[in-house]
Formats: sequence, C-alpha cells, structure tokens
Amino acid sequence: MRKAFFFGLLLLFSGCQKEKITISSKVSEAFYVENAGASMRVLVQGNTASKTFILFIHGGPGVSSYFYDTKYISQNIGDKYAIVYWDQRNAGASQGTTNGGNLHLDQMVEDLKKVIEVLKFRYGQDMSLFLLGHSFGGLLAADFVTRPGYQNMINGYIDVDGSHNYPLNDTLTRQALLTEGNYQISQERNINNWVPIISFCMSHKGNFSLEDSQQLETYATQAENYVDSIKHINIVNLILKYSIPDQIPLSALLCNLLYSEDSNFNKELAVTQFSSSLGIVTIPVLVLWGKFDFTCPRALGEDFYNRISSTDKNMVISDKSGHNMIFQDKKFFCDEVDAFVQNHK
Repeated sequence: MRKAFFFGLLLLFSGCQKEKITISSKVSEAFYVENAGASMRVLVQGNTASKTFILFIHGGPGVSSYFYDTKYISQNIGDKYAIVYWDQRNAGASQGTTNGGNLHLDQMVEDLKKVIEVLKFRYGQDMSLFLLGHSFGGLLAADFVTRPGYQNMINGYIDVDGSHNYPLNDTLTRQALLTEGNYQISQERNINNWVPIISFCMSHKGNFSLEDSQQLETYATQAENYVDSIKHINIVNLILKYSIPDQIPLSALLCNLLYSEDSNFNKELAVTQFSSSLGIVTIPVLVLWGKFDFTCPRALGEDFYNRISSTDKNMVISDKSGHNMIFQDKKFFCDEVDAFVQNHK
C-alpha cells in the first residue's frame, strides 16, 4: 500500500512538470505535435527571443523538413528569427500508424492549424508568424490561406516555387520543357538528353493521367541538369553528406516517403487546384521563383501572384535556380525572406 502511495505521488508530480521552453537568441529544441493519429516532429531553431517565427511547409508529400535546415539559413536568418521545421504526417521523422484514412489535404490543413496553435501556446500569442511553402508545401499553404479566417492566424506568406494548382502545373511543365528543350537543341546542347523529353511532351498534350504527371515531374527534375545557367545540386549527395552529423533518421524518412508515394493521396492531388479561390487572400505575400524551374514553372507563380487580392505583394525571380532555390541561390533566398519578414513582423 505504501509503495503504491509513493508511486502514485511520483506520477502526480512528474505529470505536473512543465516542459522546458527556451526563449533565447540561440535555440534548438524539438517536440512532437499529436493530431488524429499522427505524432509530428517540430524543430525550432534560432532566435525565439525575436518573437518572429518562420514556419517551413516542406515539399512532397512524404519528404521532410530536415533538408531545409541548412547551416546557411541558420547563420543568415536563423540568427534574427526562429525557424520552425515541421515534418508533416507520414513524412520525415513523424511517427504514428500509417494513417491511410487521414492522409488527405483536409486533415493536413488541420494539422498545420494545430502546429500553429501549439507554437503560439508555447512561445506567446503575441508572436509574428510567417508561413513558407515550397513545392507541395505551396498547395498545402494555398488550401490553408483560402479557408475562411485561417489567414488571420499569420502575418504573411512566402511562396517558394510552390504548386497551388496541379492540373495547371502539369500543363505548364509540359510547355516549359518543350520551350527550353527546343531552344537547347537549337544551340546543339545536350541533344540526346532533350530528345526523349520533347518526344514525350509532343505525344502527351493534355488530359494527363497520374502516370503522365509523374513522368513529367521526373523529366522536369532531370532537365535542370541539361541547362548550364542553373547551379546544379545533387539532393541525394546532400542527404548522405549531412545524415550522420545532423542525425537524420534515414530509415524513418525512407519508410514515410515510400508509403506516401504509393498512397491514393496522389490521385487526389492530381486534380486539386486553388486558383479559383485565391481571391480571398489579402495578407502580405512574397513569391520567390526559379527562372529555370520546370517542376513548378514560373507561369504557375505568376498565376498565384495575379489571383491573390493582397495589395502588399511582390514576386522576385532568381536567374540561376530551378526548383530548389534554397540550395541553388541561397543568398538570394535568405536576403529576400529577411527583407519581407522585417517589413511585416
């Protein structure tokens, strides 16, 4: 009886212990947000004392925020603001069951809302908060900001080569590949590499199947290697280089990625668009795009920019990047993000 009493007392006091939350100019702390069967990893890096937070919404689905947590970002914007790296459900180091029934945009928008609520609970309701969406993260962010009242939870949005309209995205990718491919061939550059890309695009002119869409994306990624103006990077090599020093859980990342790639979720995304609802967006917006992005072509960014109702908006193009500006033109990226956040925090 006495042992049970002391054990219960120990549980009582340990259960009442408050989690340590660091307010400092140099923070690195991770925690998990539980929602609808998923346990999602959130890493907060940088200057929480600034009361200004930038929440990264990573690409994918099923990739990870680990890849955005670079030394350059830490030294050039993480010193001024707090950077939040959120692993979406079934992505990165997030845990839980496979959650097949919950792997859809409605649930992921509610996940994002929950993460924002937890951040404000932990670090203060008076924080300034900015969303930064890249690639698929742009679709998720577009869904979020077009829901009534949700954009009021943030101070601004940064769209970095994001996709808000998958059917339009496929059409524009095909057009961009044809335009650049024909130009490169006219200059007698990488002809053998461009010919199969152009052949595929010429034989697939619309009404794209999921397999067509995936092949266009594959060609879009490959095409960046055939344009000399782009700073070429190898994502796989970057992952392997930093996996050990950054303690990246490669097995978890791989399992989540493989599950997400084979999920029916991709069939839903293939027909999803938010162009028609973007007029509701009135918050400050920065649109950053790579001139040679074939995965999410520049015209896609222009569609987003032209459709939002924000009076405070700006679109800036990087002349030397493709789809991964964060790595290909990192100074440009950090300078533009810094200036935008400074003006609107």
